[in-house]
Amino acid sequence: MHATICCFRCSLAYSPGLGQVLLPSHRSFFRAMFRSVLSGLVLSLSLVFSSCSKDDEPVPAPVYLLDQRWILTEVNGQATPKNASADLIMLAAGNTYNAHSYCNQLMGTYELAAGTPTLRFPTGGSTFALCNEIETEQAYNAALHKTVRYSISNRTLRLYGAESEQPILVFRAED
Repeated sequence: MHATICCFRCSLAYSPGLGQVLLPSHRSFFRAMFRSVLSGLVLSLSLVFSSCSKDDEPVPAPVYLLDQRWILTEVNGQATPKNASADLIMLAAGNTYNAHSYCNQLMGTYELAAGTPTLRFPTGGSTFALCNEIETEQAYNAALHKTVRYSISNRTLRLYGAESEQPILVFRAED
């Protein structure tokens, strides 16, 4: 009766009764390990070098843009009231947004073109309650639907309309 001893890690089998190695293939193990390490190194280096950018150039950053609560600070160049709050959250899952607009909730979908600063809010709806800030709320809702692009710098999100050089909405990231 002969027993066979196997090494599953390197596919090496030895049979003491026969006194010989049946499958001497250490080279295939080391070759596979070398390929794995090499491909991991290439992937890591490509990720590091692809994240480099110019110093002051605003770069679209969906990672920072999405799933972040943005607090509204300006509407059409005017500071928002201190006694009321409005915000915007764009969810990565489903390309939907939720916003609190002083006394109402806004919700809808957004379109974000990867690798560009293009951002649009084509569809949306809201609850309908009246409050003291109804004019500012309506301006916020209208400006949101006019948005065509964005920029992020220093934890500030700026939304721009098609004809505007100045942002129509300005938000700060929630701390």
